[in-house]
Amino acid sequence: MIEEADRRDYVPEAGRIDFLLKRDGHDATVLWIQKVIGIYRRAVLNKKHFASTAQYRRKFIGAYCDFKRWLGRRQ
Repeated sequence: MIEEADRRDYVPEAGRIDFLLKRDGHDATVLWIQKVIGIYRRAVLNKKHFASTAQYRRKFIGAYCDFKRWLGRRQ
């Protein structure tokens, strides 16, 4: 769950998804999102990656969840 202080900094991925859909189409967007969720997951779990730090972890997880929700509604 994203705490109130973190909500101010968190930008949902809907805008990026809409951009990709318009630019690249549905199939390319799905492939890109599938690739990115794997990258984000590995980054958060890798203690040497900045995505695992307190400053970025929730943002990466939030984006990951946005992408997973979008994929779940489309497939």
